[in-house]
Amino acid sequence: MTTTDIEKAEPEGDGEGTGTDIVPAEGGSGFTPVPSAVLEPSEDPRTEALRTRLLLPLLLPIVSALAIAFYAINLSRALLAGSATGALIVASVLTLVVLFGAAWISSQPNLSTGALVVSVVVLLFTVGAAGLTTIGAAEGGHSEGEEAAGFVPPKGPAVATIEIDALASLKFQASDFPTTAGINEITYVGKGGTHTLVFEEAEFRGFKLAVNGDEVDSGKVEFEPGVYTIFCDVPGHRAAGMEGTITVGDALTP
Repeated sequence: MTTTDIEKAEPEGDGEGTGTDIVPAEGGSGFTPVPSAVLEPSEDPRTEALRTRLLLPLLLPIVSALAIAFYAINLSRALLAGSATGALIVASVLTLVVLFGAAWISSQPNLSTGALVVSVVVLLFTVGAAGLTTIGAAEGGHSEGEEAAGFVPPKGPAVATIEIDALASLKFQASDFPTTAGINEITYVGKGGTHTLVFEEAEFRGFKLAVNGDEVDSGKVEFEPGVYTIFCDVPGHRAAGMEGTITVGDALTP
């Protein structure tokens, strides 16, 4: 190829290319550099792995257990501080609040984690405040309940002894046990099986004897003249016939 051939191959015109030039965009330089910081990860991969794979799995059950214990303890204080009816009302209202709250949360798919955490914190704070404000009343009410339900055995020698046998056939050896007024010692003798002896009367509520097999248990009670009902409170035993009466007569005069 000669110089003359090269000159002939050159395109005609004013010397400008036909589509090989780069035309810059209007109103700009045509290229906006992206800062390298935007492309780099915001956190060290090792730090993130340590947080998500070690710290969170370790702390989550611990924090959950502490929150549940805090909730249960303070809720029990609040329930013990009031009457049985008040405790039932509080428990029912709180149960409804939890159920409706859970239903509302499940119906909000776009609810943020922060809002959910705030809701849980508010619930725990409310229950904790109720438990702390009623701590004195709860302890006092519990003590009074124990004293009312507890049985205090009489002091002094017994004027009579009653032996009651707990038979394996779910019966006492007699249907009625006569005795005299005053302090009596009841001896409960096991003859097979597990049995208890309690009174139906409210003044002896808390008195309980229990035997298993051939064991023997005893306790003192103070009777006034009258008829008292005794039975075994093991489920099904009373219905099977394990009950009787103690008939108390006037005290013997020397």
